[in-house]
Amino acid sequence: MAIRDDFITQITTDISGYTNFRVSSELPFDSGGNSLYIKNKKTVYVNTVREEQIQLYRTMDQNSVYQTQSIVQAFLTVDAKNQPSNIDDVIQAILNAKNVVTSPQLTEALVDNDIEDDYITYTFEYTILQT
Repeated sequence: MAIRDDFITQITTDISGYTNFRVSSELPFDSGGNSLYIKNKKTVYVNTVREEQIQLYRTMDQNSVYQTQSIVQAFLTVDAKNQPSNIDDVIQAILNAKNVVTSPQLTEALVDNDIEDDYITYTFEYTILQT
């Protein structure tokens, strides 16, 4: 849970200058599985950390070397027709939150968007690789 908390703190700091946006400490979904980020536009929600073990290679003595991959997703929804004028800056600030993780070998941040009805949802994915 510490990684998620670190991302929430960093994103909160990074977007604090943008008065129309906020960060929630709640998970992005309610108990019924409904997306809170669609209901509460201009609010960033950070999901729990998902960890995976990835086999890097197999040694000659049939042992394997694995790498731990932690994935954290964040979500932000805004009005698709009237996006805030500073949305590009906010997106970049949320992507830059990857810098909060300093110890791994590699941290990547990607953003994807999905337009549905009259809103656009940005999905941010942070991938943290550690051996």
